Amino acid sequence: MKYDIFENDTYNLYTIETDKFKSAHMEVIFRTPVTKENITYLSLLASVLMENSKKYPTRKLLARQLSDLYNANIYTVNSRVGGVILTNFVLDFLDPKYTDKETLEKSIEMLFEMILNPNARDGEFDEVTFERIKRRVKLDIDALKEDPKQASILNAFKELDSSDVRSFNASGDAEILDSITPRKLFKFYEDFLENSSRDIYIIGNLDMKEINKISRRYAKFLSIPTAKANIYLDEVNHKKARSAVKNCELTQTNLVELYSLNCLSEYEMNYVMPLFNMIFGSGSLESKLYKALRGENGLCYNVSTFYQKYDKVLIVHTAIDEDNTKLTLKLIKDGLKSMLKGDITREELDNVKELVITSLNLILDSPDRLIDMYLFKNIASLPDIEERIDEFKKVTVRDLEVVAKKIHLIMTYRMRGEQ
Repeated sequence: MKYDIFENDTYNLYTIETDKFKSAHMEVIFRTPVTKENITYLSLLASVLMENSKKYPTRKLLARQLSDLYNANIYTVNSRVGGVILTNFVLDFLDPKYTDKETLEKSIEMLFEMILNPNARDGEFDEVTFERIKRRVKLDIDALKEDPKQASILNAFKELDSSDVRSFNASGDAEILDSITPRKLFKFYEDFLENSSRDIYIIGNLDMKEINKISRRYAKFLSIPTAKANIYLDEVNHKKARSAVKNCELTQTNLVELYSLNCLSEYEMNYVMPLFNMIFGSGSLESKLYKALRGENGLCYNVSTFYQKYDKVLIVHTAIDEDNTKLTLKLIKDGLKSMLKGDITREELDNVKELVITSLNLILDSPDRLIDMYLFKNIASLPDIEERIDEFKKVTVRDLEVVAKKIHLIMTYRMRGEQ
């Protein structure tokens, strides 16, 4: 694979040239600071832009054009990563060796048509499209109520600080959504194009110099954004652990514990904590918490831990009978104590290292994961795969012990089920 960068006035084009895949994959990625308003507006805006455009004002016309481009596909993804909202506008299209250069250019033109030439008039988006997508986003926001796991985790963060972005619904806020009009959304769209950093990533068996020329013809971004958003959130600092309980109509209690990860070194964040997390609770049926809670005591169907690197937190979640709360909390505490004492076998450590290395190698088989790797190399200084594999191999039990001392419980939250 050949990596390259083409620096343009208002964006950079990052390229990965390879003949490994039969299709090409292109992403225009915007980076916007996280606020509750930005999350909500972008949930709506991204979908509105990909629904139709001025040139293709109906979904039928858009589908017909995509079919003419040998079933090219366009879609969008919004995600919060630490303090940044990533908005990815994505194009998948057939390798030009199976089509022709004209189809290549029309495919790329189409993606920028959707982003830069929306179905809008007189400073507001088409109302029919707007209302249809708004209803869809509202359903996504309301869907959180049907997901006790995610709801309990967000509620735990809200108990700590309701203004903390870690507590925000990834689909947005219902009250903010209700207040958005086609004109307000268009004003946000103009500000978004003006102020959000953006870059283009592409992977495929392509002449990347030619791709750069084509992109320059259609990527007509006018501004050079200067605002920077920090991907790493501030550490969560609470001297004493807190607890909170909320009654719900579920049969089981959803139990969440939040741990702050303060003062971790870059090496610990990148290499030690991922392995710690897998041994502690997320790696497999052999994790300490799974064996203690499910295997040995039958308290739950599953227990999960989530290492949120850019949020600087570790999350533990399980669903249990309310009567088993005290025992469950004790077993989680005992599991952490065993990590503190270095009660980790060489086999446990080697197994999770092997899992991580396998996962890293699988990146090479996925166009979108390769672009993700390239993106995070640029915005978070993530090292290359080979270097990461070498560093994971070096992690010792002693490293895990040191990290365990830096993990502090800050919240125990129960969404209490019926007893």
